Amino acid sequence: MFKKLLFLIVVLASALYLWCWHYGNCVDASNHFERGMTEYNNKDFFQAAQWFRKAAEQEHATAQYQLGRLYEKGTGVVQDVIEAVMWYRKAAEAGNVEAQNALGLKYKTGQGVIQDLNQAVLWFQKAADQGHVEAQANLGEIYFSSQGIAKDLKQAEKWNRQAAEAGNAHAQYNLGLMYENGISVDQEIKQAIQWYQKAAELRYAPAQTRLGQMYHKGQGINQDFKQALEWYQKAAKQDESEAQFHLGMMFENGQGVNEDIAQAAKWFRQSAEQGYAKAQNRLGDMYFSGTGVQQNVTQAAQWYHKAAEQGNIEAQFQLGIMYQDGQGVKSDLKQAIKWYRKAADQNLADAQFQLGIIYYDGQGVAQDWKEAARWYGKAAEQGHAKAQNNLGLLYYDGDGVPQDFAKAAQWYRKAAEQGNVEAQSNLAVMYREGEGVSQDLTQAGYWFKKAAEQGDGYAEEALEELD
Repeated sequence: MFKKLLFLIVVLASALYLWCWHYGNCVDASNHFERGMTEYNNKDFFQAAQWFRKAAEQEHATAQYQLGRLYEKGTGVVQDVIEAVMWYRKAAEAGNVEAQNALGLKYKTGQGVIQDLNQAVLWFQKAADQGHVEAQANLGEIYFSSQGIAKDLKQAEKWNRQAAEAGNAHAQYNLGLMYENGISVDQEIKQAIQWYQKAAELRYAPAQTRLGQMYHKGQGINQDFKQALEWYQKAAKQDESEAQFHLGMMFENGQGVNEDIAQAAKWFRQSAEQGYAKAQNRLGDMYFSGTGVQQNVTQAAQWYHKAAEQGNIEAQFQLGIMYQDGQGVKSDLKQAIKWYRKAADQNLADAQFQLGIIYYDGQGVAQDWKEAARWYGKAAEQGHAKAQNNLGLLYYDGDGVPQDFAKAAQWYRKAAEQGNVEAQSNLAVMYREGEGVSQDLTQAGYWFKKAAEQGDGYAEEALEELD
């Protein structure tokens, strides 16, 4: 029995010797790694990389991960994300949880590898199952935000909750979003606020911004401009562009702070320079009107352009006006139509109305009353009073639509009830003449009077004739 045990020990020792001989001295790998960490902590990153490489080539998983980090950041070595991924993969396959999480991130973003959310999930899962909190949060995020096969809201709730309870701010924020919007959990605004608060206290800027918005609007909590301002400021100081925009709005409107247009412009600019479209549009407004800044329509057009290219409908509409009128840019009806159409396609009634005018008059396009009627109709259905009146005119005259006095009267009425003076006068005429409605001089007088009170000269004369 003793001889057999001795033989087994000899065999194992020989195997260990051969393994270490093949891959390098076992003790050396650990020593090389420790030497690398010493150099790293001494900020000699070049030497750190050399020692990490020695250990990594001896299959030291943590050294492989650390070497990957250096390549990813370009610290002590020439930056090379593909090389970083190679070392992350080696370490991840050896079970290093940090490397598994890092490799998951690379697959999520497509840095150094072809983007593959399934591979991202696979590596996040491996690390998450070992209790890696950041990987749990990343797994929750990918299940929450991704489209297609990777989206799984139940899994999102599970992993975000697990990471949130472990103190991960990003997961706490995501869990707050889930409670606020009733995603995979019952909608509970108070729970949402609690999770936002936890993340905000950990200095997570998006949560600070969201908490500021809830105080600002009084959403699920007593409205408190001072608290809103405080949270916006915390996030804004971390260069959170959305918070900077909201902070600008509070200074502009004097909410929680004395009105200060110059401060508003300052915060709008900081947000706009980071690419936040709403701030770019608002800064464009300020340059256009000369509010808080020296008036400069060229600057206005430039900021509107930046916001418009990101799909901001107000900026698209304003840019259309500027190209149509030649303000801050060279007059260009084709460009005006392009931007009006972009805003109109997003259902901005003002832009739809402007397109109606352009097609009715044939400005920069072939005159097309049918197309004019289509755009007037879209704006009119959204309650745009001028479009309702103009659509009524088209039905009255039969331009672009079959002549229909009853429909003309219907659209005149909708606009008239919103105070549109032209529609009030037009509706009065129809009552006077009995066109599209039963003749009713009392109603005619009523609408002529409404129009006359707004200074309509024709209505004043018509009212005198009725009397």
